Amino acid sequence: MDGDRRRLFVGLAVGMLLILSGTFPHPVFASPYETSEPAPYSHLAVAEDDRQYQGLVDLYGLEPADATPFENLSPTAQLAVERTLESEPDDNWRRYELPVCRSTMLACDSVREPPAEFNYGEGTGEEVFQLIEVDGERYLFQTGVQTDAGSDSGFGDAPISTFIWLFGLVPFGATVVASQAIGQKTGERRIPAVLTTVGAGLVVAGLAVPYLVVFGLFSYADLSVPLLIGVVGVALGAISVLVWQTIQYTRTEF
Repeated sequence: MDGDRRRLFVGLAVGMLLILSGTFPHPVFASPYETSEPAPYSHLAVAEDDRQYQGLVDLYGLEPADATPFENLSPTAQLAVERTLESEPDDNWRRYELPVCRSTMLACDSVREPPAEFNYGEGTGEEVFQLIEVDGERYLFQTGVQTDAGSDSGFGDAPISTFIWLFGLVPFGATVVASQAIGQKTGERRIPAVLTTVGAGLVVAGLAVPYLVVFGLFSYADLSVPLLIGVVGVALGAISVLVWQTIQYTRTEF
């Protein structure tokens, strides 16, 4: 394979990787934790001395005597209960979201599976509420959303990584492919080469982001918006370069 063909192949490969990156099982510029349903794995708890506790127990016919002892829970469920009860109360409810690592992550700083004892996602009141006894005190835990609660999510609720892909990586990938096509016509290799190099850098950076989060170097919540702005900005810059390349090509052709 000669040099021109090799450069074209690499450029097309990088462009297609960027375009398809949002469909990869491994996160790219995304959180290392599960974001698809039934995530997020939220836990809310209220103590038995709160009036909300008694009202919900009566409403759903829960039996305090049947509360699950903390010691009978799995280690993962115990971790979720402990961290929930350690959190600061808000209107007497304590809240904690358990990060569950995506199965494709090679490293994980949390858990790989949610506790089997809890029902996440949608369910009836009896399914999403559970009584747990910790050190002689009972707590009412909610780990899901009631079916009739109207929790349907739309495009605007998609994770930020989806917008990074759609408005940053897809346009950049398409730009790389188009630039390579024009370069084949004009023989100008510099612009396609630069765009391909930057595109390859984006792929590597995107794959690295979830590990930077797992290793505690960044919080994805703090990093996600700057990533969106940065990647979209790079894509806009690439598009402007492609426009200039296209103008130069049309001038030489006509």
